[in-house]
Amino acid sequence: MKHEIRCAIELRADESRQSPGLLEGVLLTYETRATDRPELFKRGALYWADDGIVLNESHDTKQVISRFMPQLDGDQVRVSLPLPDTQRGRDAATLIRNGTMKGLSVEFRAESEKYVGGVREIHRAFLVGAGLVTSASYKSSTVEVRGQKFGQRRFLWR
Repeated sequence: MKHEIRCAIELRADESRQSPGLLEGVLLTYETRATDRPELFKRGALYWADDGIVLNESHDTKQVISRFMPQLDGDQVRVSLPLPDTQRGRDAATLIRNGTMKGLSVEFRAESEKYVGGVREIHRAFLVGAGLVTSASYKSSTVEVRGQKFGQRRFLWR
């Protein structure tokens, strides 16, 4: 069974100018409960394939945007991805900038879990992919978009 967790994203200008923008965000923060269900990931629970995971639009495997390697930063699994200069990459940048897409959703297969006080604690899970989505599941996440042309910051959701 595949599950999802949604988190916030950020789009910045790609200084190499070879991309419509740099997507940055948190895929998951360990030990943080989702706002839309009683679920959390224990520290270090996620692992992924050696060639990374796929980012697609709204979990639609027919709308692949790019493949990337998640990065561990303390208790966060993060993404830093220059969007490809393809129609899907440019569309993704536009949808983030205009506030349509506000977060990332993690797709995973739980391998070890238990319920504690009604909360599903995931102890080990294989990270399958990530979806660019309209909303995030974690209240503490924010979405920030930096305009490619002007370097402006615009907070879309807190």
